Amino acid sequence: MQNPVRGLLHGAAAAASVVGAVLLVTRSTGGVSQRAAMIAFSASLVGLYTISSLYHSVPWSPAWKQRVQRVDHAMIYVLIAGTYTPMATIVLDGWLRWSALAAVWGIAAIGTVQEYFWPQLGRRFSLSLQALQGWLVVPLLSPLSERLSGAALALLVAGGLLYTLGMIVFATRRPRLWPRIFSYHEVFHVLVVAGSATHWTMTFAYIAPLMPLALP
Repeated sequence: MQNPVRGLLHGAAAAASVVGAVLLVTRSTGGVSQRAAMIAFSASLVGLYTISSLYHSVPWSPAWKQRVQRVDHAMIYVLIAGTYTPMATIVLDGWLRWSALAAVWGIAAIGTVQEYFWPQLGRRFSLSLQALQGWLVVPLLSPLSERLSGAALALLVAGGLLYTLGMIVFATRRPRLWPRIFSYHEVFHVLVVAGSATHWTMTFAYIAPLMPLALP
């Protein structure tokens, strides 16, 4: 069943992400590697919201609905990894940079393979893996704090909490509110948009102006 609220919400978020991509790339002054990191983050935002909007808006056949749903679920991993990419590339240095990138993109690859080949593992497995991927940031908070302000770290954590709250809402299917119009699933989508907007703000305001550390 198509849902106009979800489709319109994520369609608007996809359009906003395109504008946000231009702003991020324009604000980045650290060279090719820095702009590539911003493009990766922006592409993950545009990709997730575009796929989600199409999935929830188009009257797919049963077979195609299942295919698009798998892409939709896999894009969550891509968005989390894309969000990490500017932080790791620009703020971190040395082995810590490459370890963080390898970890988050490695989990994204595992999650994508699972969605396509072992969907029977279910959403509980996916949500647990996505939570692990997202909160890998905890051991990075100390090195991140060497170059990021308290306000930037607060936005980072706030975005993570919004995503986590969205996962809880999705897993528990609460609150019900108005089931045919705006229920737990719509609340989940609102929280995802709020989380990504918070992380975009952090990236634009505090990471894009930084010069990367010893990038080739």
